Amino acid sequence: MTKPVQLYGGAITTVMPEGFVDVSMIREVPDTQEVYVNNRESKETFTDGLGYNESIIVDLLEQVTSMDLKLALGEHLEDIFQLNGSTKYKVEQLKQIDNHNITCIVWEETHKSGKQARTEIVMSCIGLIRLAEFTTDVLVTMNVPLSTSDASTIDLKHLPAQVRAAYKILQEIVKKFKVIDKSLFA
Repeated sequence: MTKPVQLYGGAITTVMPEGFVDVSMIREVPDTQEVYVNNRESKETFTDGLGYNESIIVDLLEQVTSMDLKLALGEHLEDIFQLNGSTKYKVEQLKQIDNHNITCIVWEETHKSGKQARTEIVMSCIGLIRLAEFTTDVLVTMNVPLSTSDASTIDLKHLPAQVRAAYKILQEIVKKFKVIDKSLFA
């Protein structure tokens, strides 16, 4: 289940999963980002298929030069992989929703806390929203931490239920994303 939310002081609206909280209520978040974390407790009941540790980042970025959404998403992903120090990654379930929106699931192998000997598998559901009118790309990332057993047996043809649920919610966030106040981009 999702609920309507206002981002960037009400300039943008979309939805977020029930039980997620705005991190800016707890700590400082960069002006170009909105960050939500799963604040659910095990005694609560939710039927959306998510676990208890997901996070969602909405990031307003400068539009990359590529006009093709698939290539533009690739440029943004390369930046992310480089920043994360990823050693391996794979993009799955690439889906272009319309002329302005594209989503995918990313499997990424990173070094845990800079330790070369220890790697970690991260699954992320990522959406790119192209706001060409404002020369802005919006990247929506839903990080889905996996248990060690889930991570060690990942079969990209049969993704864990938690990842499939997160991807479905990400697509809803992207589809319901609306600019209400254009002055945000002035």
